[in-house]
Amino acid sequence: MFASGERYYWGRGVPIDWGAAAYWYAEAAQKELPEAMTRLAVMYWRGEAVAYDKAQALDLLRSAAELGHAAALTELGALYLEGDIVERDLRRATRYFRSAAEGGDPAGMVLFARGLAAGWRGTRNETAAKEWSEKAEKAYRQRAEAGDLSAMLGLAGMYRSGSEIAADLNQAVAWYRKAAEAGSSQGMMALAALYLNGEGIEKDEVQGNQWITRAAERTDPDAIWLMAVAHRTGQGVAKDAAKAVDWCRKSAAQGHAGGLRLLSELSASGEGIEKDDKQALEWTKEAAEHGSRQALRDLGIRHLEGRGVDKDEAAAIAYFRRAAKLHDGESAYRLGETYAEGRGVASGEAQAADWFRRAALRDHPRAAYRLALMYTDGRGVDKNPELAALWYRGAARLGDPDAERALK
Repeated sequence: MFASGERYYWGRGVPIDWGAAAYWYAEAAQKELPEAMTRLAVMYWRGEAVAYDKAQALDLLRSAAELGHAAALTELGALYLEGDIVERDLRRATRYFRSAAEGGDPAGMVLFARGLAAGWRGTRNETAAKEWSEKAEKAYRQRAEAGDLSAMLGLAGMYRSGSEIAADLNQAVAWYRKAAEAGSSQGMMALAALYLNGEGIEKDEVQGNQWITRAAERTDPDAIWLMAVAHRTGQGVAKDAAKAVDWCRKSAAQGHAGGLRLLSELSASGEGIEKDDKQALEWTKEAAEHGSRQALRDLGIRHLEGRGVDKDEAAAIAYFRRAAKLHDGESAYRLGETYAEGRGVASGEAQAADWFRRAALRDHPRAAYRLALMYTDGRGVDKNPELAALWYRGAARLGDPDAERALK
């Protein structure tokens, strides 16, 4: 069952089919196979084919971790590191990464090394970080040379980032190419990005788009979505809204959040498809179910404005809150506004400052300006001219005109 899930998820001898993969992973997970639990958990976390379900993802990962699966420990650590499903906790994340690393998972080794170098547990340890980085490189290389496609991608990623080992773009390109030529759509997509950006290889949009096309032909939903985006914008291909819609439908059929949301945009604007706001709303709702923070924000705006739905400030706030927890800066800013103005919630300047801060950290210019004002006046935060100046500069750098005038 698990082998069938792997075949459909990675496209090993069959077209990629996230729905079929989720089915077989679920069947194997019911038999308490930790590898299947982990794969299915990640699909719930990402909203791939199945509805985004953080509680289900967390339960599956914890069950797999209890069975001693090292990769599940790595994913659990990642949840606590990213903070979108559970509250961010660097110390707990580091504990999970350490257990995963000691259990032999190279991805866990990389993240444990990163935590040691950054001092996530309070004290930096460069020596131990280097040791674990070297162990990760060695583990990835052994698996990659034995034909493990995931290990090829992991090793290429280490060489590309240069965070844990010395950057070597030639090695990164070589391993991505090897994975791509062996049939990895992830390798194809990574290689395409290198060609399109001219990173470690001569910039070549034709080659880049060819690799994306090859991945899309293998029915990889991410690649299919990118093809839709390319045809909508005319980037590297002929601009063709009808083709964009066709590609969107293919990615949407596999439960791809980005494809679903783009389909809703095209339907709302009538690009390549009959304009239909009701249908656009349905696509938006489905994208939101699959964890699209942009779709959640769109639903919040619709409920705030009463566009296509009944005007409902409480529902709008709930959608903004869900999107903000997925790190959507615009939604965090809108939550800051609701607390600052007391719209739909009890007025609370401290809460407003907190949400403005979260949005500003996501490079939202107006949020940075509003936070600067609060530090200037001491509203919701202690009055602090230095921090006010810092946020004014940040807002100005991001292009807020009021912040630019305040600094003159």
